[in-house]
Amino acid sequence: MRKTEEENTSNIEKAWIVGINFSSNKAPGGGGNVGKESINNHCDELSSLLKTLGVETIGRTVVSVKKPSPAFLTGKGQTEEIIAKAVESDSSLIVFDDDLSPSQQKNWEELSNKRVIDRREVIINIFAERAKTKEALLQVELAYNKYMLPRLVGAWKHLSRQRGGHYGAKGSGETQIETDRRVLRKKITVLRKELDEIIKQRQTRRKLRDSSEVFSCAIAGYTNVGKSTLLNTLTGANVSAKNRLFDTLDPVTRKLHLPSGKEIVITDTVGFIRKLPHPLIEAFKSTLEETLFSDLVILLLDGSSKEVKSHYQTSMEVLNEIGVDKEKIMVVFNKSDIAATQGATPLFIKEYSDSFFISALAKENIDKFISEIEKRAARIKP
Repeated sequence: MRKTEEENTSNIEKAWIVGINFSSNKAPGGGGNVGKESINNHCDELSSLLKTLGVETIGRTVVSVKKPSPAFLTGKGQTEEIIAKAVESDSSLIVFDDDLSPSQQKNWEELSNKRVIDRREVIINIFAERAKTKEALLQVELAYNKYMLPRLVGAWKHLSRQRGGHYGAKGSGETQIETDRRVLRKKITVLRKELDEIIKQRQTRRKLRDSSEVFSCAIAGYTNVGKSTLLNTLTGANVSAKNRLFDTLDPVTRKLHLPSGKEIVITDTVGFIRKLPHPLIEAFKSTLEETLFSDLVILLLDGSSKEVKSHYQTSMEVLNEIGVDKEKIMVVFNKSDIAATQGATPLFIKEYSDSFFISALAKENIDKFISEIEKRAARIKP
């Protein structure tokens, strides 16, 4: 039994994380650089993302970069230091918290002789594991293919070295790359068409819902703040509400019967996260549109998190990017039962003293919360 446990431990992939504080990273309010503390918080989140994939974080390096290197993103000395630490820790994987260009990724892998990925690829892999419905599967595949398209050159480098014949003639590697690019572009086109059909069907259902003057509400916010738990508490639904990142990828809509007897619909949406890659936002736009077209958007925040202000800013950035009207947003702090002992900064909560403080799990203040939703529903759709 002990031998089996040792074998299992040895099979766990180990990662060395790289966080970068760029000179262009400005602190909120226009201050100086965001600083290593903030970058370390980002790396903590990346470590949680990797854990979701079953990857153990062995250590990290946080470096300051004034001028990003076109070849490696980091400077020569920094690059050598990171590789040395990854080798010493016996990590099989180097993971950047920032995007790497295809050439930078290739250069890192050649120099380190290790697999090198960035945050975007980590998130795409998590989405791929979580996807269940046809729409989510299509969205993930589209995001992955768009990510891989510019990276094909590295996959066929060994063939490009086999070039023969006349000077300038195309080698087998170059021909294969062109073939693969055509295949990927065709696949991307097909995926977009399939997603467009699903979007049209969703729009048709939405029009029917709007024509019936049913008040619609979307629960939006950072990943793992309790959106699915809140939907279950409000509607008696049985949506999966596990304590894991991106547990919900597809919008789930349920009916809520208000005390007055009026019926409204509430939708649980995909979670947000810092540095959510634009291609992923684009790929999941049909899912995120549920927030755009809802009458009310409940922006749910984890009141027990010390990162709540950053989570609020990230969520507002995503909502702004997809065009949600700020007037429709209702800020709600969840986990109020534990927030007082371990959570959000008092000053930030004070800024939103007119917001609601609830516990979806403990069902604290839920009745008052529902009453507020009913008031807003009456104002918008009497």
